[in-house]
Amino acid sequence: MKIGIAGLRHETVTFWPGFTDLDEFERVAFHGEQVIEARRGTNTAIGGFIDVCEKAGVELFPVCEVPGGATATVRDRVYDFYVSEMKREFAKVANELDGILLALHGAMVTESLQDAETHIIREIRQVIGYEKPIMVTLDLHGNLDPLILKEATAVFGYQSSPHVDMGETGRRAARTLLATLSGEIKPTTAIVKPGLVVPSVFSATTVSPAKDIIARLREWEQYPGVVDASVFFGFAWSDVHQLGMSAVAVTDDDPELAERVANDLAQLAWENRRALTRGENLYSVKEGVELAIKKAKKASKPIIILDHADRTGDTTFVLRELLAQGAQNAAAPCFVDPKAVEVCKKAGVGSGVELEIGGSTGWRDGGPLRVSGKVLWVGEGRYICSGPMWKGLEIDLGPTAIIKADGVWIQLITFKHSLINEDPFTKFGYKASDFDIIVTKSKTHFRAVYEKVGEEIIIVDAPGQCPADLSVFNYKNVPPGVYPITRK
Repeated sequence: MKIGIAGLRHETVTFWPGFTDLDEFERVAFHGEQVIEARRGTNTAIGGFIDVCEKAGVELFPVCEVPGGATATVRDRVYDFYVSEMKREFAKVANELDGILLALHGAMVTESLQDAETHIIREIRQVIGYEKPIMVTLDLHGNLDPLILKEATAVFGYQSSPHVDMGETGRRAARTLLATLSGEIKPTTAIVKPGLVVPSVFSATTVSPAKDIIARLREWEQYPGVVDASVFFGFAWSDVHQLGMSAVAVTDDDPELAERVANDLAQLAWENRRALTRGENLYSVKEGVELAIKKAKKASKPIIILDHADRTGDTTFVLRELLAQGAQNAAAPCFVDPKAVEVCKKAGVGSGVELEIGGSTGWRDGGPLRVSGKVLWVGEGRYICSGPMWKGLEIDLGPTAIIKADGVWIQLITFKHSLINEDPFTKFGYKASDFDIIVTKSKTHFRAVYEKVGEEIIIVDAPGQCPADLSVFNYKNVPPGVYPITRK
């Protein structure tokens, strides 16, 4: 038995000025046999594919693995480059392949395509036909067009945010593919869209109401005939026709049951629409920082400030306020500014520096911030991730510098990465517990570690690129009635 595998993922902020081009993908892409070497044993969907297939003695035919972040609209040439590669390579062995496993995202948008994932699968079908199964893993934050089910045999979404189950999602898809090929099951899939989209900060499955929806999903998974279930919360900052949540159910040749499961999950989401889109206890930047400083004086563990709206990794709203309010023993890890890193490298450890940091895009970023500090560390920020979400992956922060500016420890990096575990501290000789206040620009992923490491999480709704308040954007492609989008 031979199974083809490939991956291409991006979470597109269509409101972001400019484009994301090929060089940004190729910096982290793997091709051919590199895919197996790089992803075996990792908590990734492709790592899950490899795990199940190798244990079953299945021959794998890897083409590419291309992870992308959350940035501006993807250039068409990126899509053309990787999809052409998939089609070319799969065509070479089309007669030998028994099926294909794809690791996609669900919220990738190019210059020409609002629904890139459906088109990717459709193009692969052109070279392998519709008789062979294609199983697809997608991010929990995907925006799905129901047409995707005409191309994919079945889709499988991450069921956790933080995405600690990426590897398990790959295993779910691979096990279902093998069961399909052996004739054990005949997958039937249904999708229902409840008509709402969730700002990512409210999609954390460790807290209600998202936690309750996943709990219902778990109940359905135990129901006879249900093969798999997923709830996609959508990616709110993509102006696309398929924007919004989706409930998907896979059953063993039972379309009525699939519809029943998907409808139930969608209805539960709709009933919780206010909590899923507005949340509680969101603070302004000034109020949130003031509260964190106050609580830190009595806390036994770090107070966590969640600056969730930042997608560039260099918005300055929270950092500026920490300095203005005289915060002490605060940490701002993973702050993106390659130019500032170079200044620190030239100055050297122990030197004083005057820097202008952050605010690189000129778009909802707070503008550059001038700081004076002492260089504590400079070097290459490269390590193997030990945290639960990206466990086993090599993380490359690029040239990195750490400075102390008044009472704030700032880690300056070259390549964007979010604080989702303790590695940005421990790999540089520190511990999270060394600090009284810690800022993370993650949305939900930090919770896998920092719900335990921190004493309390304070969410600030800074005016970054992806705020909770969606009314600040002018949606043009979203159909009327998607809650809470209002057409201007």
